[in-house]
Amino acid sequence: MSVLKAYRFRIYPNEEQKHFFVTTFGCVRFTYNHLLVARQQSEGGKLTPAALKKDYPFLKATDSLALANAQRNLEKAFRRYYTGKSDYPSLKNKSNPLQSYTTNNQGQTICLSDGYLKLPKLKSLVAVNCHREIKGTIKSATISSRNNEEFFVSFLCVEEVEPLPKTLKTIHLVYSPNKLLESSEYTPPTLCNQEQLLDKIDRAQRKLRVRGKIARKRRVPLAYAKNYQKQKEKLGRLQLSCREKKENYFDQVSYAIVRQFDFIHVTKELLFETLPDQPLYFSKADWQMFLKKLEYKAEWYGKELTYE
Repeated sequence: MSVLKAYRFRIYPNEEQKHFFVTTFGCVRFTYNHLLVARQQSEGGKLTPAALKKDYPFLKATDSLALANAQRNLEKAFRRYYTGKSDYPSLKNKSNPLQSYTTNNQGQTICLSDGYLKLPKLKSLVAVNCHREIKGTIKSATISSRNNEEFFVSFLCVEEVEPLPKTLKTIHLVYSPNKLLESSEYTPPTLCNQEQLLDKIDRAQRKLRVRGKIARKRRVPLAYAKNYQKQKEKLGRLQLSCREKKENYFDQVSYAIVRQFDFIHVTKELLFETLPDQPLYFSKADWQMFLKKLEYKAEWYGKELTYE
């Protein structure tokens, strides 16, 4: 079965490559915002990235596929809005710590070789920490950054996945806020350091509020309060670490379930409501994210997933 599978790796660009990435982020953001404004003015059908290049020649220096994908992302955002799946598209902000662009693989314009990555429009190779093998064919690559300091590449690949062996076993799953799920047939492993990490986040949030109060007493805008901004970055790193650990945990548990069971029954009703004195390790949003992973893995590996 052919499926789309994603791989994410850390990359280590030099100063010239960082400048190229940051410039591309800006051009993609510029293109997206101009197309959105044009569409709001009922001129969206006339304006394209190619037309923008005539008025703004600096766009020619960046990857044309990245600009084309910005237009596709805007069209996708409007489709989601018209179907009620999301809010009205908004302008992209330069101050957002997370920036990215997507480019397509055309005739090996994107490839990995001996720990280095080749990208369109970029003359030099980028060092990449390729910690696992890519088995499929690269379809596209998304370059992303966090505060323009840490850079990553995400590959979308077409890969052949073989169904897992049949076990003829059945499992029933129910949401639990402190253990993720309850089941008499399977006990999920404990998420390591979850309680310690949540305590660190709680302390960091309290410290951030204190530094915010101090800045306001001194009548210093929070954007210019250095201690506040340092603490805000620290809190952001802790929250990101928590999200990444949870996502990795969801991948492990969902794969373990589809490997061991052929018939997976999920109870839609949230029987385990959060009590005031009960720790909330896994929110309802976490549960929905876990179910999404379970759904596509069950489809990949030939297992049956039903909701009760």
